[in-house]
Amino acid sequence: MVLGPEGYVLADPADVLQNITSFSKDTKFHVQLGIFQRSERIAITRLLKAGYDNIEVTIHDPPFVTFPYFQFKSSLFMRLSRGVDWYFSAFGLQRRLIERLRRVFVLSEGGRDRVLKLAPRANVTTIPHIVDPKRIWPASTNLAPAMIYFGFIGPNKGVDYVLALHEAVRMIRPGTQLHVVGQASGAVGERYLAGLQAQYKDDVTFHGYVADADLDALFGRAAHVVLPYSAYKHIMPASGSVIHALRRARIVWTTDVNVMAELIQDGENGFMLSMDIKIDARRMAAVMDNPLQQQAISARAREATLAMANYPYRQHFT
Repeated sequence: MVLGPEGYVLADPADVLQNITSFSKDTKFHVQLGIFQRSERIAITRLLKAGYDNIEVTIHDPPFVTFPYFQFKSSLFMRLSRGVDWYFSAFGLQRRLIERLRRVFVLSEGGRDRVLKLAPRANVTTIPHIVDPKRIWPASTNLAPAMIYFGFIGPNKGVDYVLALHEAVRMIRPGTQLHVVGQASGAVGERYLAGLQAQYKDDVTFHGYVADADLDALFGRAAHVVLPYSAYKHIMPASGSVIHALRRARIVWTTDVNVMAELIQDGENGFMLSMDIKIDARRMAAVMDNPLQQQAISARAREATLAMANYPYRQHFT
């Protein structure tokens, strides 16, 4: 959406490396970096070694350009590799790579602080998450007072709190529905999910994986998106799940950790959970019983993503 009109072409990192000598030295590169995108990190390293210095990146999980920096097949060595990143900053390799880049973009001020703490000489700019204006839902006057959780399912992901909160809300508002969307990963996750399914059955639907088209229909049936994040110790990502909820003009309930306060203003375009079941249940039930408040929060959630969609991103690339 942003780089295409400026002449950038989408490329696979492997193709770039295979044809590395065919690019002129003034070629501009922009690389999207998530914590597991090792091939992109290797491509950057090779380009820098080959003398290309017009390289920009967007780091989605600041401050790491990738995580872990070193990859091994052995699970033991992988744990050691993560420790090298956490406690030894990859022996300075991440810092040196970041500081050699022409520009670094991150999606939050908290993320920018983390990058500069790791790499003080880096050229870091904060931009909001890119939102396609065509995918922003219109303001809704028909907000179903139901709850939805979507994301990874496993210990420490918050779904257990959502289920307990839903049970408490049902005590105040009988019949309130909860939709749980997502899959468990690995044997531990499967056992964890099975335990939750055995414990929580009333007015709860566990959907598993849901395709995007069907997810839209599900969001139409549940106005309250509950995402109780834990504080991340080493990274500061901007939640894509929260942004997907906001662009659908849903009412987000989350926790004041990481960079959530940059996305959600409590009582304005969403709500911050206290993580006290009784307090949160009473507050959620009260909002569900107040159609005008629901509509006002929904409208401001939509406005938050409209501001992202209208941000002048191209000023950074022309």
